[in-house]
Amino acid sequence: MPQRPFRFLDRRPHGPAASNENDAGWLRYRNLKIEAAIFLLVLVTFAAVLGKSVVTRQALALTPQSSGFATYAFADSESGGRSTVTPDPDRPLAWSCEIRTGAAYPYCGFGLQLALGDKAKGRDFSRFQTLTLRLRWRGEADRLKLLVKTAPPAALRGRPGVQDAPLAMEFAVAPGDNTVTLPLDRLEPEQWWVASHGLARGDMSPDLSDVRSVAVAVGSAPPGPLAVSLDAMTFEGVQLSDEQWYLIILGVWLVMIGAFLTHRVFGMRREFEARQRQQADEARALSDARIAAETANAAKSQFLSHMSHELRTPLNGVIGYSYWLSRGNLDPRQRTAVDAIRASGEHLLAVITDILDLAKIEAGKLDLQPVAFDLAACLAELDQMFRLRAEEKDLAFAVALAPEVPTTVVADPKRLRQVLINLLGNAIKFTDAGHVVLRVERLEGEAGETARLRFTVEDTGVGIAPDQLDAIFRPFEQVGDASRHVGGTGLGLSITRQIVDTMGGVITVDSTPGLGSRFVVETDVELIQTRRTPRQIA
Repeated sequence: MPQRPFRFLDRRPHGPAASNENDAGWLRYRNLKIEAAIFLLVLVTFAAVLGKSVVTRQALALTPQSSGFATYAFADSESGGRSTVTPDPDRPLAWSCEIRTGAAYPYCGFGLQLALGDKAKGRDFSRFQTLTLRLRWRGEADRLKLLVKTAPPAALRGRPGVQDAPLAMEFAVAPGDNTVTLPLDRLEPEQWWVASHGLARGDMSPDLSDVRSVAVAVGSAPPGPLAVSLDAMTFEGVQLSDEQWYLIILGVWLVMIGAFLTHRVFGMRREFEARQRQQADEARALSDARIAAETANAAKSQFLSHMSHELRTPLNGVIGYSYWLSRGNLDPRQRTAVDAIRASGEHLLAVITDILDLAKIEAGKLDLQPVAFDLAACLAELDQMFRLRAEEKDLAFAVALAPEVPTTVVADPKRLRQVLINLLGNAIKFTDAGHVVLRVERLEGEAGETARLRFTVEDTGVGIAPDQLDAIFRPFEQVGDASRHVGGTGLGLSITRQIVDTMGGVITVDSTPGLGSRFVVETDVELIQTRRTPRQIA
């Protein structure tokens, strides 16, 4: 059978055919992969040899044990000052100084003379880029100065009285051991020297090809003793010729070309293997996600089933016995305790019911059980339930039915009652003065076997800010004054909206902060008898 050309597969094969195809793909590229690796190894070896031969790092360390230099000390006494400097006879690069007042600019220092003899040439430091000083410092100053004296510029050479050109750079120090690395390109000519020789600032550029001396000086320090012990001066740098630079460029290009070719070869194999792994990972992830979702759903259903029984049953017992105890002959303290037990149990039962209802809603298992029931009797029960709570806050409370509202309707009385209880409970909780009213109307234009009813809960409470109207219907959201949220879970209005949506209705809210709120629920119900005698529940 002729071998097919290599191509990326959109679907991962399974079984023996897949294994054979993968093995064949590896055999097609195994030899090429080995050759590419050998080619890259040769290029890297060439670059390593080339780099070792062309990049030469040079260093010069001046220590107390080094030879070829002489030490010298200097102080402001040379210009009429009173400062003194004393070299340490036991350590060649250690010295102490006493800064004294008396000069306009008191100073002292200690250095290494590198050009020995009247006509001796100094050291060539042009190939060095940095200077590392290792020293111990004791004194009040926090900065020292590096002084490098070089041959004067060519324009001044041969003139009588021309001294070596001083280059300087300040650096920070701290008491104790210091290791300071200084870039030599930051050395600048001393301005007093430039001015004294009639030069402009740009007429002299630092030239380290003929360095005569290197010194460390202290200036602008408070009067008092100080000491410096210099362990080593290390000059470091890299020197590279033009020919060597061209060879480096050539080597870099060769390595880049080899790396690119090798990358292309390896990339073909990596892409093929990555596609295979991706398809396997996606299939495995989908399978794991499906299993996890099914397991979580089963666990959630089982948990809700057990929670409903295990929590509601004992709570109902607690609430029932608290009612039974409240009928007995109790003193005020006992009655307060029993009332607290009953109120706490009722609150906990309401919270558990809200959480279970929300879980059912999220699982899509909130089922309605429509039956025929007396709407007026249901509203009368709500009137009795909330009237006492309203009167305790001196609120006017009323439940009003319009004359056209039918007597008996077909709907889920439990869920409709739950919606109205949530709305009325919130209205009384957030109203301190005025009234709370529940109005039930039948909308015009509806006829036949169904009617559309409108339930309006209106209060004169604190109201809701416009930017918070959407938040009140989200789970666990509580807006407004936090002191009024005691005992709440933030689930009531979220569950209310879900119930209304399940009933095929709509819920809207209109509120003005400080003036009150108006919640409106509209839903369709089936009719049993078309009319009833108009009456007001008050």
